[in-house]
Amino acid sequence: MKKGKSFEIASAEDVVRRVTSWVTDIILVALLAFSLSWAFGSRITMDGGSMSPLLSGGEKVCINRLKGKLLPIERFDIAAYSAGDEGTIYIKLVLALPGETIQIKDGKVYIDQELLSDERLTFSIPNAGIAEEPVILGEGEYFVIGRSTDASRDSRFAEVGNIRLDQFIGTVWLRYSPFSHFGLIKEQTADQEAS
Repeated sequence: MKKGKSFEIASAEDVVRRVTSWVTDIILVALLAFSLSWAFGSRITMDGGSMSPLLSGGEKVCINRLKGKLLPIERFDIAAYSAGDEGTIYIKLVLALPGETIQIKDGKVYIDQELLSDERLTFSIPNAGIAEEPVILGEGEYFVIGRSTDASRDSRFAEVGNIRLDQFIGTVWLRYSPFSHFGLIKEQTADQEAS
């Protein structure tokens, strides 16, 4: 005796429910992908040598847009910001935070009159610029500097000055090109630089 095949006939209601579930899942996945791409996938090409040796001209990096929007910008973050209406994006190291007073004396950084001694501050700053005298940061203002201080136009110069929170795009977190330098970006200690 042959067994007959049984078929389940779905009701129109079941079909609508399944299709609605699939469409909802697709929309949620698309929204999640867009959100992650916006938050962590914004790409910038480094221009110039102001962040050398940490970043070099032509290298491509990804930006974490949540920093400065939902998460605070911190000292030693590598921040991307725009200045003026020309649409140029700059990448610099954050040295001083809102409400602090920064001064650069004899190549060393002082925050609120105390020497900033941190293993990530591995370089001297021979040209103090306007920070030769104490610079007081207002609410939502940051003092930024290029890693290669001789090749950088940064907060030490009056035409740049302090960077406002609303100018920040986010922080650099990943170098993806060239692939030989692929990896997470963070300010290095003297030991890491030597190796």
